[in-house]
Amino acid sequence: MDRSKTSEDKVVVTVDELKKMIRNNEEDKIDEIDIVTTATCGIMSGTMAVFYIPIAEPGTFRKGEKIYLNGIEGHIGPCPNEYLGSVDVVVYGTSYVGDYGGGFLFKDLVAGKEVDVLLESEGRTYKRTITLDDIPTARMIGTRMAFKNYSAFTNLGEEPVRTIFHRRKMKKGEASFSGCGELNPLQNMYCDERNLLGKRVLLNGAEGVILGFGTRSSSGKENIMISADMHSMDPYYLGGFITSGGVEVFNTVAVPVEVDEKNKEFLKTLDENIPLPLVNVVGRSIIDIGNYAQVWKDADLRPNINIYRCRNCDVCIPMEMCPTKAIKRMPHLGNRPLPTEDCFGCGICTGACPYGIYSMKLNSILGIPITCRQSDRERAMRLSRELKERIEKGEFKL
Repeated sequence: MDRSKTSEDKVVVTVDELKKMIRNNEEDKIDEIDIVTTATCGIMSGTMAVFYIPIAEPGTFRKGEKIYLNGIEGHIGPCPNEYLGSVDVVVYGTSYVGDYGGGFLFKDLVAGKEVDVLLESEGRTYKRTITLDDIPTARMIGTRMAFKNYSAFTNLGEEPVRTIFHRRKMKKGEASFSGCGELNPLQNMYCDERNLLGKRVLLNGAEGVILGFGTRSSSGKENIMISADMHSMDPYYLGGFITSGGVEVFNTVAVPVEVDEKNKEFLKTLDENIPLPLVNVVGRSIIDIGNYAQVWKDADLRPNINIYRCRNCDVCIPMEMCPTKAIKRMPHLGNRPLPTEDCFGCGICTGACPYGIYSMKLNSILGIPITCRQSDRERAMRLSRELKERIEKGEFKL
């Protein structure tokens, strides 16, 4: 990469543009490129938010003991904030009440929605309705994000299994998977923590910084720890994801990768060369090794919809089963339930509607059909394009 160039002068391509060049036998063009904007989107359980929330006037209470945001319990501290009428709070993305989890709470806050806060202190209760604008500090920290791809899961047992890797209990003879394959940032670079530390990225559309390798990071299965200000995030890129094992949280991460000698060979990697282990959901024992081309090649990223099949049922099963709560009733279409932009492309709706409104090519892994997808290439590619545009405009400094 020519470091003498300004950001606006650099040749920037998105990761999917680069992979198309390589498939067209134009890989020599990589030498003309300075930056590749890589990205991934998927469930990232190790997500939490750190808030500083004013609750009441100073002196109103000594210090908070318990706190709930839209019913989700937060963890107060470590700062006691004695007699300040405010609290420091950590909320886990995987905390939930009913089918409402931390991911949905974070999305609501970023979208500017009102959130009800209930604080308990020394036998008294204090309430306040707030928006993100009322929270001076709101910082997301991902303790393990953008895993250098992941695994596919299947059930070898006879009985359906309750699991975080599927919206419903996973049946024998079906599979789910995570990972954006060749789009993934860590798949496209030489993973050295010293080089990653302090690197600027986009987390859910907000500029963030890599804090180093994340928890459970290991050679060949690296992940990163990231922090970013939630005030600058775009609600499209994050949210909750309901599973049969609890409510999870998804995020979208984009990372600019310099085209240098260390990264060049990694940038040429395609889905068909990236292993995707198939493991038994109980015990995590590896059954066999597939690859990411099996699950992503020519797959549909969003469902096809035949609205004329809709019977406008009083209880819409796809609406009830949608992991991201993306299916809403549309008044301008006779109140029929249809997906909004919150659709994650997971594929659950295709098997949920008895009238076959939804269809989708989900592919298979080692001959086992995918029935739930927990990564979203649509969002990943959109944030990759957004990062490219920001670099070209000089809005994102490298």
